[in-house]
Amino acid sequence: MVLPFKFKAETIIKERRTTQSAVDEIKDWLKTTSLPLLQDEFVVLFLMSCKNNVSDTKNTIQAYFRIKKNAPHLFNHRDIDSDDDVRKGMKVMAYCSIPTSMDNNVAVHFFKLLDNNYRNFDMITVLKLSIMLTDISQRYNPPNEVVLVADMKGLGLMHLTCIKIEALRTCLEFLQEGTPLKIKAIHVLNANYATEKMLAVAKLFMKSDLLTATKTYPPGADMDQFYKDCIPAKCLPKECGGDLPSIEELNERSIEQFRELKEFFKEEESLRNVS
Repeated sequence: MVLPFKFKAETIIKERRTTQSAVDEIKDWLKTTSLPLLQDEFVVLFLMSCKNNVSDTKNTIQAYFRIKKNAPHLFNHRDIDSDDDVRKGMKVMAYCSIPTSMDNNVAVHFFKLLDNNYRNFDMITVLKLSIMLTDISQRYNPPNEVVLVADMKGLGLMHLTCIKIEALRTCLEFLQEGTPLKIKAIHVLNANYATEKMLAVAKLFMKSDLLTATKTYPPGADMDQFYKDCIPAKCLPKECGGDLPSIEELNERSIEQFRELKEFFKEEESLRNVS
C-alpha cells in the first residue's frame, strides 16, 4: 500500500538528510516482522526523526503501530467533514501548521484556544487534531524538527475537569516514542494557574528531555525577546505580534489542508489495519 506523500525519498537522500543504505536496512528488517512493509518515503520520516539511528528507528516504528492500534479513538476516523467531533474541535481551538519554517527547516505548530467555554472542550479531539498536524507538516518537505507553541489565554480552572488522563498519557507516549517527527521545543504562552495545573498532570508522563524542552511564559511576557530567543516573528500570527495572517485565517487554512489529506488519512488507517 502506497501512501500519497508529496515528496520523494530520493530528494531527501540527495539532500543528505538520510541515506539509501539506512532505508534499505529498515526495509529488510520490516520483512522479518509482522509489521507492514513501508514505502521509502515513510521510512525516511522515521529515520529523520531518530537522527538516522537505525536501532532507534526500529523501536519508533514498532511504537508507532502499537500505540495507534491500542488507541483508535485518538488515531482513527480523521475526516474533517464527516467526523462531527473533529469538525467541532476546529471551532474550539486553532490548530495551525505554520507555513513559514524556522532556520534549519524546523516547523512550527501553533495552537490557541478560541472558545473559552470548558463545556465545549473535548480533550480527545484536542489531542487527535494536534497529532493530525504532523501530517500537514510532512506532506511536501518534511521538517527536521518541530516546535510547538500553545497560546493558553482563556484556559480556566473548569477546563481541568476535562482532562482525560489515559488519553493524555497515550498521546505523550506517542509523541515521545512513536511519532516520525522530533519535537525540538514546547512553548506555552499566557500561562496561568490553570495552565500550570494542567501541565503538572502532563509532566507525569513526560521524559526528561521533553520536560527540559518545555517552557512557560506568563501574560505580558516580553515578545520581542521571545522572537529573538525562541520563535521569529515571521513564524507567528499577527495576534502574537507576528508577521503572519490572523489565527482564524491560519485555522481555516488547516481545515482545507485536512480536507486535502482525507485520502492520506484513509490509506494510513488501512495500512495499520492490515498489520
